Amino acid sequence: MTPHHSTPTVWVFYSNRNEAENLISRISDFSAGHFWDAEESVTFLQDIDAHRSSWMLVDKKHADDSKLQALAFNATERYEFFRCLVIGAEAPGKWPETAIHLDKNTLSTSIIDRLRNESHVLRIASSRLRHMRRLQNRQSS
Repeated sequence: MTPHHSTPTVWVFYSNRNEAENLISRISDFSAGHFWDAEESVTFLQDIDAHRSSWMLVDKKHADDSKLQALAFNATERYEFFRCLVIGAEAPGKWPETAIHLDKNTLSTSIIDRLRNESHVLRIASSRLRHMRRLQNRQSS
């Protein structure tokens, strides 16, 4: 079994690198942030595999990118505690069911608060599920 990091990882898919770096800096107290580079799809999957919970944070300009949507569906199928936070998507139905959608005019403070709160919820859910599985394994042994 591979060890998992309990700190959530957040991959930021923003068209403005300065804005992304600022956001990554502001979320560093509760997550490990990464700026998305198109060459990093393998690194992305390896990274989310190593964390209990992971996020894809997508800005308005990337919200309708079919390649990112496909990557999100792939990650959602493979990782139980992977989520997307999408800002300003024209067609929210093209994202996984578990994706959270925010308005295109959402303030960065609201995005960070939502990400922090949802990450906390995922951490609790992951912990409970691990505990339940341990109990089930004990009973079946």
